Amino acid sequence: MIKFENIGLRYGVGPEVLRDVHFTLAPGSFHFLSGPSGAGKTSLMRLLYLGIQPTRGEMQMFAQNAQQLDRHKKAFLRQKIGVVFQDFRLLQHLSAFDNVALPLRIQGQKEKDIRKNVEELLKWVGLGDHMNRLPHTLSGGQQQRIAIARAVVTKPRLLLADEPTGNLDDEIGYKLMILFEQLNKTGTTIVIATHNEQMMERFRHPRLVLEDGELSVEDAIYATQTKKILDGVY
Repeated sequence: MIKFENIGLRYGVGPEVLRDVHFTLAPGSFHFLSGPSGAGKTSLMRLLYLGIQPTRGEMQMFAQNAQQLDRHKKAFLRQKIGVVFQDFRLLQHLSAFDNVALPLRIQGQKEKDIRKNVEELLKWVGLGDHMNRLPHTLSGGQQQRIAIARAVVTKPRLLLADEPTGNLDDEIGYKLMILFEQLNKTGTTIVIATHNEQMMERFRHPRLVLEDGELSVEDAIYATQTKKILDGVY
């Protein structure tokens, strides 16, 4: 699905914000992306959704060299990727329903199928009574749920989520994580960037850990044991 080899990234003439990043994501895998603020998580996510190009190294997406794609081929690949941005990026002139329906309409799906799928999903995320509301009339947590619904409605091959439960209460956050798990079971590869240690402990998936621009990979069991050692349990 994804292969990064010796990826480096810098903005302008500044220092590298990512250095020698190397990892592989298998189809249908589920990873958390963690690390302190400023470690490079947002930059790595931007690379994954083809928003920017690396400065050096080789980046393969869906078995293609992502650095050699023209803008049309990149646009085609992006249709396979669902993204939950931290700032939501909702279209303010569209209702909650139309924001979520937009990717399906771009794909040319039938309107009756769109209505069925979007209504079911908005009910699942607790917004069944707010389908016709404009984003600016909703709370931050409600807008976040719209953004998540929009990202998953097409059942993408790759889902990238930047702090998807950051503005949500525990109950809604848990319910959305269950949605991500169900989507993953259908074959979607998932990467969730988060600071939420409790969530990572509850949902046991491997971690991509960034620190000072360098990345390491931890499996769920190792990460849990390491935390217990640091906490003095062992």
